[in-house]
Amino acid sequence: MVVSSLVVGVITVSSGVTLADLAALGFLSFALAAAASLARLLVQNLRFRLMVGALAGDPRPDLSGVAVARMGSEFVALSTPAMIGGEFVRAAWLSERGVEGGKALWIGYFEILVDVYVGSALALASAWFAFTRGAPVIAVSIVGIVSVLVIGYTVFFLIPALRGIPKIPHRLFVVMASIIGDERAKRLEVVAQERTRTFSLAAGSILRKDAVPLILKTLALTVVQVILSGLALWFILVAAGLKIDVVSATLLAGGVSAVAAIPITVGGSGVVEFTMLSYLSSVFGFSSWAAVVFWRIASFQVVLVVTGFAFLLLTHRHTRGARAKKLPRDPDPSPAALSPDAAQTSSEVS
Repeated sequence: MVVSSLVVGVITVSSGVTLADLAALGFLSFALAAAASLARLLVQNLRFRLMVGALAGDPRPDLSGVAVARMGSEFVALSTPAMIGGEFVRAAWLSERGVEGGKALWIGYFEILVDVYVGSALALASAWFAFTRGAPVIAVSIVGIVSVLVIGYTVFFLIPALRGIPKIPHRLFVVMASIIGDERAKRLEVVAQERTRTFSLAAGSILRKDAVPLILKTLALTVVQVILSGLALWFILVAAGLKIDVVSATLLAGGVSAVAAIPITVGGSGVVEFTMLSYLSSVFGFSSWAAVVFWRIASFQVVLVVTGFAFLLLTHRHTRGARAKKLPRDPDPSPAALSPDAAQTSSEVS
């Protein structure tokens, strides 16, 4: 949060944007953009709940606190250069509620894969839009990044998951035994092999016909998220004086988000801002650092604050739960729970 805020501050100062410039865009446009960004979080929570209900199996896990868990994990993702890490938080949260480790991890990865493929399709449309408007450099850049992203996730995640992850070689754990000890290595091997198996089974379940409704609902909710992202940008750009429709704003947001996937800075800070200004100037002939900074604060910084609070709450609950498990239970003070001699003494006293 500190790093991204610092980057926004540096860009604001170095570009000559003042508070008066930001205020001129209107607090209403900022509030609407922030509301659209937060609404995207709510749709994201709904999508995660849908996935868990369909993929967790029986017994169905307790989903109380799912919104805090999902938003807290989003803070972790937004705080890393490659936008990853949130899936591990969600997998750990699901495992605490009885979902098998491999299945819990697949739910997190399935959510990422949906985001990657839907976002990539939108980014390619954005690249084509930029190319037709005479901006080949930005178009080629987006296509190149999206190609690497799609190929990478397909080769390293989707294909192995759907075809089944091979059993981890036993020799690897033999080597680890010399480092962590035989007993720990054996326990680690049992857990790793079991989670690999359940991960592959959960991934394979997506290929069944009965999974089609889940996929369609998930895609629909992801499209809603995309539209809300475009809507947040549209509110700011219209306030800044650019004549643009919601569809074009959505394409613009999608193209910039694809470039932000480059693991260079935390949350794409700096990369996103410069890419947005480059796209606006080359495609729309519009240049406004004030609009870019205003949009970034409303769509990223506000979300970062909300998800950061959720992460702190999630961590507090986890810590409190862990402490409660470690504390010994209070002994039963009733005479029946005492030793025979103590019980007899208690009855004599009474």
